[in-house]
Amino acid sequence: MIRASTGTVSRFQHPSGWCILLQTVNMIKPSSYGWVVVTSAFFITYITCGINFSFGVFMLPIITEMGWSRGLISSVMVVVGIIYAFTLPATGSLSERYGYKWVLGISTSLLGAGLLLSSQIHELWQLYVYNGLFIGLSAAATYAVPVALVALWFRERQGLALGVATLGVSLGTATVPLIISWIIGICGWRTAMLIAGTAVIGITLPAVLLIRQPPLLSRQPENNSADTGVPSENAWHGLTPGEAVRTGHFWLLFIILLIFLTGLNLLMLHLVPYAVDSGMTPVQAATLLTLIGLCGIAGRLGAGVVSDRYGAKPVMVGGLCLLTLIVLMVTLFPRAWSFYLFAALYGVGYSSVATMMVRITRYVFGVKALGPIFSLLMISDGIGVAVGPVLAGLMFDITGSYFSIFLMVSAALAGAAVATATLRPTRQT
Repeated sequence: MIRASTGTVSRFQHPSGWCILLQTVNMIKPSSYGWVVVTSAFFITYITCGINFSFGVFMLPIITEMGWSRGLISSVMVVVGIIYAFTLPATGSLSERYGYKWVLGISTSLLGAGLLLSSQIHELWQLYVYNGLFIGLSAAATYAVPVALVALWFRERQGLALGVATLGVSLGTATVPLIISWIIGICGWRTAMLIAGTAVIGITLPAVLLIRQPPLLSRQPENNSADTGVPSENAWHGLTPGEAVRTGHFWLLFIILLIFLTGLNLLMLHLVPYAVDSGMTPVQAATLLTLIGLCGIAGRLGAGVVSDRYGAKPVMVGGLCLLTLIVLMVTLFPRAWSFYLFAALYGVGYSSVATMMVRITRYVFGVKALGPIFSLLMISDGIGVAVGPVLAGLMFDITGSYFSIFLMVSAALAGAAVATATLRPTRQT
């Protein structure tokens, strides 16, 4: 230490605000630290998911400047999806082996770097590398890793904890695209992307530093038979990843999530262009994402509370049924009123299902290897990112309309709801 004189401490010894925050956090009892992890997960999902759902806002300005077609620019998501799908299995295992903090720190740094570099693109290959490769590698940080971590921290009030943690997704969807749309209108899409990259680094990395591994005590048996449907002594054992993938229920759940997430990625990317084509202004169309996010708050908190009482499966079935009906509505009646009604109900429905994804995984397979199994199932998200947006873009280029693809999404969601109703806990053999 450097001392200016005896008994006088130099300014370099005074703790910074960040050090004081860390010291305060370290004083929190381990039994209560789960809520710090929930807070960190909230900020991580707020920024990362909010920015990822903003790609549809960037789409039209980039097309206008570069002259690329919707199908061509949507194909960037193929790169994101493929890389995301291939890296997800590793993220669950690496998180348990080396720590969730390190995996999330690297992932969010890659997202920030990809956005900063994407602000300087002039060729299509640059968009594929900076936006596709970097963001694809970072995608684990958007949902699977922080949500699995929260699920491992809580034995009681797990639904509420997951609902609060994933509020970041809804609030990010509600505010970030609108903010980015406003910045694009003033400064252009390049400046908006530069600001987005800076926000990722400046907000998510401090949140990552507060994360801790779940304590060993969190793997003790819990009395949660209402949610798992199996005796409590089995609730914290369950199956290994190898055992899980050999069951029919793993692949059924994989297909259910694939349908839901493909539709989600497709709709969130093409909703703004669809609304603009139907007569709304770009800013009005961006407010649809805001409405989805705001109504998603009610969906996530409501799903968490209801699932704590009745279980994950009824909530997930209800959410998928709601999505089926409202996607069909906006497909048949593409009017301003239907877009606003769609956004409000879609926010409730999609957020309810998304909040239950990790819990339905626990319901079927237990938590012996919840993180790795959930990461394997979330490969479906990578496939959905790769297939959904580009399929919609190509069909639009061919037909000049979103009618056919939206109708297919509605039918597939109906099938997913029926399949979810058949899920049950899988006992270890």
